[in-house]
Amino acid sequence: MPLNLGNNKHVFLDWSLIEPGYGVAWGGEPTSWEMPYGVRIAAHPPTIDPTPLIVPEHPWESFINVYCTLLDDDGRLRLYYETHVTKEDGATDDLKAMLAYAESTDGVRWHKPQLGLVNFRGSTANNLVFGLDLALGRGAHGVTVFKDPGAPPAERYKLIHMGREEGRYRVFGAVSPDGLRWQALPEPLLDNYISDTQTVVRFDERRGRYIGYFRSWAHLAHAPGVHGRRAIAYAETEDFRHWPTPETIVVPQASDTPDVDIYTNGYTLWPGTSDAHLMFPAYYVRALDLLEIHLLTSRDGYRWERPWRTPLIDAGEPGSGREGGVYAGCGLIATRPGEWSLPIGPKRWTHNQSHFAVGRKIPDAGLLRRAVWRPDGITSLEAEHEGQCATYVLQVSGTRLLVNAWTRFGGEVRCEVTDPAGMPIEGHSFADCDPVSGDNPAQVVSWRGDADLTPLIGTPVRLRLRLKRARLHALQFLT
Repeated sequence: MPLNLGNNKHVFLDWSLIEPGYGVAWGGEPTSWEMPYGVRIAAHPPTIDPTPLIVPEHPWESFINVYCTLLDDDGRLRLYYETHVTKEDGATDDLKAMLAYAESTDGVRWHKPQLGLVNFRGSTANNLVFGLDLALGRGAHGVTVFKDPGAPPAERYKLIHMGREEGRYRVFGAVSPDGLRWQALPEPLLDNYISDTQTVVRFDERRGRYIGYFRSWAHLAHAPGVHGRRAIAYAETEDFRHWPTPETIVVPQASDTPDVDIYTNGYTLWPGTSDAHLMFPAYYVRALDLLEIHLLTSRDGYRWERPWRTPLIDAGEPGSGREGGVYAGCGLIATRPGEWSLPIGPKRWTHNQSHFAVGRKIPDAGLLRRAVWRPDGITSLEAEHEGQCATYVLQVSGTRLLVNAWTRFGGEVRCEVTDPAGMPIEGHSFADCDPVSGDNPAQVVSWRGDADLTPLIGTPVRLRLRLKRARLHALQFLT
């Protein structure tokens, strides 16, 4: 049965759309058939904007932690970030974390409004929205905020965080009508569970369930958390107020060195899709005492691959401001035209440096920056020189074919439409195709100037793709 993409965007984070072919096909003459060559699935590091998103400016943010949420709330850009008041010796306490708020029109310049919501040292003239008394004394560590479109108006926004109550670590939640005025839920979402990192939750509208990514521990030897390695756990529920115990789903692998932990998850849904999931976890190397951001991919949010063993964003050189490591926050969104942004927390201190008084003599009050890609630019189907492949048989489900492509000078992308057996359809061969060249985030494919696929709607076809010095990030049928 032909694949039906509908009008959904397909992004190339795996080989799920590409025909593997046969090197030697059986029957008849021993010949190869539709063998892909010269192409690969590639990941592309971002550029790091040197202009900070947020820097410490006020007494309630003498230290800004790496945990943050970047939201596009119907065109209103919102940033929630964790702040601390440092002690006299420069140390911080996770269980006294607070949540601050900023907003922007372009994702680059941010305003910290005086909201008048949270009392800090006798004044509400600040941009705090949660923590202190609002968290019922339980702390607000590792907060993630998300919008729940199907919830009642009073609970349209939700947050999740770790805290401690009655001497036990628990996962707590809060609800809000506007993302500013929060009411803590009295009962824990998870009891006796330590998720001492940024816990990420969202509502999956297709499934009608909340899905969440938590801290867990793998390879335990004698006691939980003592000899184990940090890992990522998953849980889902129909009721935000009640969660099952998370199940460990991503752990350090044998190909990693034995001192590796997966410190955060950095989960996000690929913008504009429902079947492309990303994680930007910070991998902690204990021997070096630093963290670097890797890339994990998934089609269902549960089964994950780590196709590339090298960091997507590495720790920088001395003087870079991230020589101690780098973390990803939550939220990959479109900011300025032609830019997608992910918040990151670069660190001058290594992970354990702040636990020693001598380490705190090197100033690091924390800040947030942007990792920036072109739209859909995280991964691609790439040919460094020349390559070709074909899709599985799929159904034409639109009047036009849109591609997101980037090529080097002299490069191009061409598309040939064939029948299921691989015979070109008249007027839609490689020779007929108008090449796509340059930087084209949204280019309609045409054949001798004609882009109309209406006569082929519902027809089973293959798309044969030829790339020269090119990256194909996405394709989509449009109505």
